[in-house]
Amino acid sequence: MTDSLVIDTQPKTPLADNDKPDQVGGADRLVPVGEAIRYRKRAQTAEQQLEDLNEEVRVMRAKLNEADETIVGLERRQKVDSLLTEADAIDLETARLLTEQAVTQMDDPEIELVVSDLKRHKPFLFRHKQSQGFSAMAPSIENHGHDPAEQAAEQATKTGDRRDLLRYLRLRRQH
Repeated sequence: MTDSLVIDTQPKTPLADNDKPDQVGGADRLVPVGEAIRYRKRAQTAEQQLEDLNEEVRVMRAKLNEADETIVGLERRQKVDSLLTEADAIDLETARLLTEQAVTQMDDPEIELVVSDLKRHKPFLFRHKQSQGFSAMAPSIENHGHDPAEQAAEQATKTGDRRDLLRYLRLRRQH
């Protein structure tokens, strides 16, 4: 007697009370057991591959969503940095942190509004535009000689820049 398995090639229909399971749907076909086992293994392998691919797709979608969030965050940070630089922020990191905190609390973030609000409420974080008449240096001396210390003093008075002031002080100390 040979080992064989009965495989139904017709679509299954519900059994009637008087039907026998081996005669459902008409003609039955005998398939060797080894071949049936091979078909079953192939089907199981295909199902496993399908599950693996579905998992891989799920992981890739999660990575894509994470990358999208990172891109949005980086674009927002770049826009914040640009606006804070235009607003002449002294301490960019502190201003950025305060701006980011305010933006994350908003439903519809408007970075321009947050930066202008920050400048209004915390003006110490931003440089003030200096008017012509005010300076940290004494007014310029009328005698404009060719002395390097005098030239450095004029430069420091004009710009109000700390580096120019330090250059002037070094030159004055040398003389």
